[in-house]
Amino acid sequence: MSATPTPFSAFPPPAENVPVGALSPPAPALPVTDLSEMLTRDEYFQPNWWFYRQYNQLPLRRAFRLGGEKPRTTLLSLLSAHYGNLEPLTVAHTDYFEEAGETAQYPSTVLLLAPMLLLEIRERGHEDLGNACLYYAAATSPETLQFASELLQGFLDRPDQENKRIHVLRHQDRRGSHFVPFDINIPELDLSTHYNDDLLPVHETIVERLRQPQDKGIVILYGPPGTGKTSYIRHLCGLTDKRKLFVPPNVAAHIADPDFINHLQDNTNSILLIEDAEQLLLKRDGAGGGSSAVSNLLNLSDGLLADCFHIQIICTFNTDLARIDSALLRKGRLIAAYNFQPLTQEKAQALATTLGQSAPVDGPMALTDVYNRDAPAFDDTATTGRIGFGKPR
Repeated sequence: MSATPTPFSAFPPPAENVPVGALSPPAPALPVTDLSEMLTRDEYFQPNWWFYRQYNQLPLRRAFRLGGEKPRTTLLSLLSAHYGNLEPLTVAHTDYFEEAGETAQYPSTVLLLAPMLLLEIRERGHEDLGNACLYYAAATSPETLQFASELLQGFLDRPDQENKRIHVLRHQDRRGSHFVPFDINIPELDLSTHYNDDLLPVHETIVERLRQPQDKGIVILYGPPGTGKTSYIRHLCGLTDKRKLFVPPNVAAHIADPDFINHLQDNTNSILLIEDAEQLLLKRDGAGGGSSAVSNLLNLSDGLLADCFHIQIICTFNTDLARIDSALLRKGRLIAAYNFQPLTQEKAQALATTLGQSAPVDGPMALTDVYNRDAPAFDDTATTGRIGFGKPR
């Protein structure tokens, strides 16, 4: 299938060898409407408002979260094969640029497929209504609506696709925050080789709970850097079809924002991953004040919101468990907690031998140190015991 856009065009050429359906009537002529009032109200095109101005009624909506590789480009190619030239059907098109020299990050196209049938297609990045939405009314042609709906249904994700990706929370000042999907590499990981033996029973408990639909609770993974917490989370991602929502440390503070709950409302029955969560999970003061992020996590894991959203939470941190708010560790809320430690000498030696390393291991060793024994060291005696930007080890 050819889906390469021509230069300076928002649309790709028609797809090759794509059967064209017969359900849809010929493309309608685009009506002329005075949009001046609408455009002064908002800097972005509003399909609801356009539909209301055009037909004097608010539209019904069908929203779709498209999956697969380059779904917007492929969908436009299929529509080109069916309708021909899409330019006459175009109501609005937006290209959004973030960095010099980069292509448009979130192009958006709105097409009038038939009278009273508007299709908005956005690049991934907006999770509020998916990234394709049909606007229609009771008088819309049923055949045309069925054709468009079936076409979009073909782009929906299958559940087994979720075990190969995560959805990363991205924050932009003007556009707010939203989850963006990214494919991830799931490592082939033998837990009995890469971790101490006490992880295995805890792992069984975690996997059993993560695979349960409509569940809740929190998993806490902690321990020194380099002991394999992130590798273990990658391994977990491949063991469940639930959607994984990843919150990077630089935007983790937004968990305390009221708008964050709105994102979870659109992603129920998911797993929330929070790495380096020390500052979010620290004990609140005696008066009950302190981190509102902790309060949100408590409500999500076993509070009023837990039975509504069915969100399971996995947190990692490097600090001691005693510094974490004790309410997070309460029975009924806590699924499991595990302290990642350096591999025992026996385990480290066995892994080193498996990796083809001949030098003997002379004591316990962190997982990353076993893998990087031959890498050059950059010790600075002036900063012994400190890593990163002056943070304590």
